[in-house]
Amino acid sequence: MKHKIGIILLIIGGICMLISSVTGGIQIFETIYLIVANQWPEYEPIFNVIVNVIFRWIADLGGAAVIAGAILIAVGAMRLGKFIITIGLAFGTIALIIWILTQIIRLTGVITDPTIVFYIEELYNRFNYGTGLGFGGVVIAIIGRSFVKKVKPKKIEEEIKYSDS
Repeated sequence: MKHKIGIILLIIGGICMLISSVTGGIQIFETIYLIVANQWPEYEPIFNVIVNVIFRWIADLGGAAVIAGAILIAVGAMRLGKFIITIGLAFGTIALIIWILTQIIRLTGVITDPTIVFYIEELYNRFNYGTGLGFGGVVIAIIGRSFVKKVKPKKIEEEIKYSDS
């Protein structure tokens, strides 16, 4: 089976995310919707369905979306699976970036302005995983997604040659 390591890591990461209730139910998708709807108000109903219904629904699934994406990749729907995984990991990836940024600021003391430090800490508190299992699940799922690559046609031809011999 192609992408075996990536699929296994995605499923393990998705299970960890499910156990710790890591979901993408934050204001990211509403913000995207508001920006796009304000820019092109005539397309507002379409954006509402696409962003708030489809994307938000997938993101709210969190770990389940990652597992569903891994299953889709296993059955051959590579693009759709990776798309669903990306949306399911949106919250986790942003939270991971904010966590890394907060840790760098805490350890190095680069930013000393109390107002900026307060806002960064407040942002950290909003995006906090709450458990190490959720953090680990997101990291494992991100690593698993990086293992899933599109197979080049040349490699497929070589695999067919070797399997026929």
